[in-house]
Amino acid sequence: MIRYWKRWILMWLSGLLILGGAPAFANYKQAREAFAKKDYTKAAAAYYQAFESSDNTAEKRKAEWGLAQSLQKLGLYYSASKYYSLIVRRGRTEDNPFFRSALEELGNINGKLSLGRSHIVQLFKADIRPSDIPGPARGFYFYYKGVEAFGSRSLENAEKYFSRVPSGSPYALGAMFHEGVIAVLKGRHGQSVTLFEKVLAETRDKSDYRELHEMALMNLARVNYEIKRFPEAISYYGQIPRDSDNWLDAIWEASWAFFFMEKFNNTLGNIHTIHSPFFENRFYPEAYILQAITFLRMCRYDQVKESMRRFKERYQPVFGDVKGMLNRFNGDPKGFFRFVYDYRSGSLSSYRRAEEIVKKLSLVDSYKEATDTIRFADRELESLRNFDELKSSGLTESLNSFLESKKSAAVLDAGQRMYTEGKGYYQELLELSNQTKLIVAEMQLGKLDRLRDLIKVVGDDDKKLQFIGGMQKLNINQTLEYWPFEGEYWEDELGFYVYNMPSKCIAKDDKEKDK
Repeated sequence: MIRYWKRWILMWLSGLLILGGAPAFANYKQAREAFAKKDYTKAAAAYYQAFESSDNTAEKRKAEWGLAQSLQKLGLYYSASKYYSLIVRRGRTEDNPFFRSALEELGNINGKLSLGRSHIVQLFKADIRPSDIPGPARGFYFYYKGVEAFGSRSLENAEKYFSRVPSGSPYALGAMFHEGVIAVLKGRHGQSVTLFEKVLAETRDKSDYRELHEMALMNLARVNYEIKRFPEAISYYGQIPRDSDNWLDAIWEASWAFFFMEKFNNTLGNIHTIHSPFFENRFYPEAYILQAITFLRMCRYDQVKESMRRFKERYQPVFGDVKGMLNRFNGDPKGFFRFVYDYRSGSLSSYRRAEEIVKKLSLVDSYKEATDTIRFADRELESLRNFDELKSSGLTESLNSFLESKKSAAVLDAGQRMYTEGKGYYQELLELSNQTKLIVAEMQLGKLDRLRDLIKVVGDDDKKLQFIGGMQKLNINQTLEYWPFEGEYWEDELGFYVYNMPSKCIAKDDKEKDK
């Protein structure tokens, strides 16, 4: 009798073992049939159950791939990226047959909506051989490897990766732009101009590439400024549209080009735009320093003192709030990101006098990338509520957890980078404050000539070349009319202000006559 029961138990256990894979196999078969019928909701649920319950590696890999494909067909791109990423992180091995296809699909998804920097950095930490990258994914892979190397200031590696982005890839122009920046950093100005000009030509009149087009213009202007081709720099700055976020930066940077061309009235006119009430919350503290040294070059010492007074009046109250803000969020990058995020959603509830810097931080790339990730993830979380079949399978819970983790990682990464930039802005204020003290001290000590000699001006070879109206070339046949500023700013005049203020400096020849 005992032998009979033992035999029965063994038979039952062996049967259980044999049939253990049956539910997974049934789910996988059901999933394939549903996918063929384009019932992707049912397919996703069944593939997930097969993926979770299967002990067979080959079957598990097929279910994982089918699940990613089904989620992608449902428009749940971030959710699909979870499973594509699992496949890619394992690398190309014999038991991972979908590696190349998964990498290609991740590149396609990133082309539709950004996967986010933190996601991609983690993805490519896997040991992937370049020879294993499929043709359509090479742009995606090498571009982001280049971006990561560039961010780490490993310029040699970054240049190597960017050069391997195929010319027909959607990432080719971005890679070319970065190569141009690297050329500038290495002092190869001619090469950088060629690269930026190519980007400019390829992005012209293409709305999807507007930001890249403008950045090519800005960098062409900066390269020309660096090699002292100031008229050319101003010409490129002048091509930035007035409705662009880069327009005020172009106005500001062109002010320095005018200064080094000794076009001081144009410099002062541009600064007049920056100091208008339209931009009262924009962070350009150095504008007061440039204004002061411009007046100094014109021997208008009362105006120099006034510029220094206005700098102190505007930025002295900022120091305390910025320092308090940085102290409060030291070691809390997520809290710092939420602080800036809340500002963009409404207004500052604390540290109000730090608003200029908070606004500046809300415009940096790291903040924009993180808010994109939050927006796309929230949209997907909302969509998941409409798929009851996914919920009953347990897939919804798993995806909700993934999407929340994705948001959290993006916020952490952005918060860390934004906090570092915030410290940089605070340090800039401290340095500028010290510069104002130096200028005032030197003036009080009567060392004006020594101070003015420190401000070297590079004269323009073509003395006939004139500029006026912000950054527009002057037509010599044009009759100019100067209208006095009466204290009221008009939006359509911004960027076109020019002072009509003569220098009070006494020429050296006149000084000799006086002796």
